[in-house]
Amino acid sequence: MKLFPLTELFSFDIEPFCSIVKFESGESILEEGTDSSPLYYLMEGRAKLFLTHENGRTSLVSFLDAPCFIGEMEFLGAQQCANGITAITPCQCYRIDTAACREQIMTDVKFLRQLCLFLSKKALRNTAAYSKSQTYPLENRLAAFILTTATGGVYREKHTETAEFLGVSYRHLLYVIAAFAKKGILTKNSSGYLITDPQALHDLADKVSTNGSSGL
Repeated sequence: MKLFPLTELFSFDIEPFCSIVKFESGESILEEGTDSSPLYYLMEGRAKLFLTHENGRTSLVSFLDAPCFIGEMEFLGAQQCANGITAITPCQCYRIDTAACREQIMTDVKFLRQLCLFLSKKALRNTAAYSKSQTYPLENRLAAFILTTATGGVYREKHTETAEFLGVSYRHLLYVIAAFAKKGILTKNSSGYLITDPQALHDLADKVSTNGSSGL
């Protein structure tokens, strides 16, 4: 708590209600569809938020980078069921036992101000990232996306979800990935695509950011 003072966000002592939890890459932080979930504060790592539609298709919605809250919309009652959130990299979080201190949190003006600021910045950042990303070619946006989602130097995202998130056709996406492979930027292997020229990706991604991060 001294290294990462979550206590600065509250006017009362939150430490007795907190525990530290860790999630490995690919592990679920919030199960989609659950009607109750804890409030997390992501200290380290990166995660992704997704939705599953009635037809079974899954849509990638946004990315979350530390530091940020997870589960705040469910905690506030803005939605009844949790969105699915999965760790991209190993994540370390504070888990706040809201059942034991809900009344204190909901009447804590300091925390509510911080949460309002967090949600406002999140909305502005997502809007700006979306607007900016639509003005750049797919190769720039895909490079940023690959760097955001890759773990251990390997890109593993499903092409259908990536195409939908970037707002392009499946065929167009495959064409650009093939071009990256031809240039030696990516190399196909059994687990996905190995990033063989990270500097080339960074050079392309520097022009645009697809990261809808929600950090404070």
